[in-house]
Amino acid sequence: MSDSSTPEYSPFVTPESSGERMGFEGCDVHVVHHDPGTEREEHTHGEEHIIFIRSGRMEWSVDGEARETGPGDTVVTPADVPHGWKVLGDEASQVVCVTAPPEPESEPGER
Repeated sequence: MSDSSTPEYSPFVTPESSGERMGFEGCDVHVVHHDPGTEREEHTHGEEHIIFIRSGRMEWSVDGEARETGPGDTVVTPADVPHGWKVLGDEASQVVCVTAPPEPESEPGER
């Protein structure tokens, strides 16, 4: 395991965690904060994501199916499947994202 984003590694993600990223041999685990009104149009990439919604409301679209999500929901985006999201309302959202294999070009806490 390596931690390329911060010198202080913690095995626990708490509501106060922001932008922490833990890199493992086969996956990354990172906390991402999205501001109100932020969205990402549908796109594809070679990595798989498992996204755990921690706070806020988001609409996720995966392979043409859209759903509103909130705290406690999980979104799975397989590799090479179109997906996108947008933050709903005026509250920021925070997600914990597991990416496999790790995305070499993304930054910790990338918005």
